[in-house]
Amino acid sequence: MPDHTNTYIHIYLITSTPGFDPTVTFDPSKHIIFDPKSYDTTKTFTLSELDINKTHVPRVSDFGAAYPFPLLSEEAVNMIIYEAMQSHIIDKYARLPNLATNATRLDFHIGGHAAEDAPFTKAVVHSPEVAEIVSTFFGTPLEPIYNSETAHLNVSLATMDNEESKAYPQSESEIKEMLAKQDAGDGDEIPSSLGLHYDSTAVALVVMMDLPDEAVGGQTTILTGNEKTVRVPEPKLGYATMIQGRVLKHLASKPVTNHNRITFVNGYAAAGADKLDNTALTSTKPSVLPRARFDLFYRDWVDYKFRRLEAHLKYVRERVVQDYEAGKGFNQEAFVGKCMEIEEYFRKCYDEMECVNNPPYPPPHFKMPYEDLP
Repeated sequence: MPDHTNTYIHIYLITSTPGFDPTVTFDPSKHIIFDPKSYDTTKTFTLSELDINKTHVPRVSDFGAAYPFPLLSEEAVNMIIYEAMQSHIIDKYARLPNLATNATRLDFHIGGHAAEDAPFTKAVVHSPEVAEIVSTFFGTPLEPIYNSETAHLNVSLATMDNEESKAYPQSESEIKEMLAKQDAGDGDEIPSSLGLHYDSTAVALVVMMDLPDEAVGGQTTILTGNEKTVRVPEPKLGYATMIQGRVLKHLASKPVTNHNRITFVNGYAAAGADKLDNTALTSTKPSVLPRARFDLFYRDWVDYKFRRLEAHLKYVRERVVQDYEAGKGFNQEAFVGKCMEIEEYFRKCYDEMECVNNPPYPPPHFKMPYEDLP
């Protein structure tokens, strides 16, 4: 179970903020601070610009990553942390990280809590305004996915233990030396709350909840097509970054210095009944990443995947009827191809479940250079 001491301090600091109201409800006009000018001023990278020519699954678009842009107000950030750091939420939903690099007793995940126990957070997750911002950057409509893969927090807290703090670099030269050593490698040795991986969702929206100005490190770090690491600049409080994490290897690096790093992560997939999502179980199923409770995770997974499948089947059926009535006839080959696509989607709903296929993690392609992908 995660250490509660620092979470109590977080709650105290938030509740001591002048004007803080724990009963406030989410108001997009107040809590979203995004400026449409950011569409033009935010630096973005396509996969091509990152030299990524091969991907292990088809890309949804050529969007790769976006530098930080302002998204949520300080009050919204405080409310999300306040809801997540309650002791009963920690006890019920927090999990120690098993995929972290150089994890400490102060690293943990919180996930799956928004649907039933965090109303403000749930409203942020399902905000159509946030979805529109994410979709515009990405270049195609996106929607938030299932509960257990939205509103999760990656938490790395600073230690207050004098002996533990000595393990961190103490001087500016030591800090620079450690950063240079980390960045010279392939990412495997960078301390992180979640090590080098592909996401099992198309797009990740990562919002910074806590990273002090004096902290060094703590950025989202991506692996480019030439197998070099690139750190996305440190975001400010309430600022967000985006990556097409399903096809872009990355990690959530921890600060090199002894400081907090808390991020709020939402998964998104292509929206619309005319298409099927590419979410998978590979890196998020409970036996691999115990971020959410087993039964809750699979309830969320089945509900989401089957709702998407139901909507797509309805769309295909209606299109067949509409084409016939419009005098276009019936394209048998196209229909068979669509049925095969649906069959594959249905199979992916279960074929990575623990009782069917639970090989060692990570799978081989996670360690494979982009250019060696089949």
